[in-house]
Amino acid sequence: MSKKIPWKTALLYSSAILFGIVLGQLVAGLAGGLRIAARQPAVAQAAEAVPVAVLAPDSPDATYICTPSYIGAFSNRVHVLCTLPATGGIYYFAAPTSDSRNAARVLSVMLTAKSLGKNLQIYYDPTASGAAYGCQTNDCRPITAIEMTN
Repeated sequence: MSKKIPWKTALLYSSAILFGIVLGQLVAGLAGGLRIAARQPAVAQAAEAVPVAVLAPDSPDATYICTPSYIGAFSNRVHVLCTLPATGGIYYFAAPTSDSRNAARVLSVMLTAKSLGKNLQIYYDPTASGAAYGCQTNDCRPITAIEMTN
């Protein structure tokens, strides 16, 4: 046989459950807000810093810190679009797929940086052209090396 629960007890239990749900939502919201606030200084610092292309030491290549916005893989190249341009209005950096191993490594670094919210340090020859594999001469340069940074 079943025992009937008095309405006062049912009300008390329901109130306790409702209070627990509301308190849980409040704590979760506060924790999320703290997490976002903890990330803000890094985001603000990154927004204030203007990327500059500089000549890499002991190399004819320039280096550029890129915040990846868009990554593409095509039959003839893999490329990344940076949020801010390098010197000369260069937004894109590309690697040819004719060297498939290098293209796979470059693409892997690009995708990892994008998915983790990291920047890329791209080494490139500012005078070179990748027109043979679809890299436009006005806004794109071939990648000679790539690294993921903070």
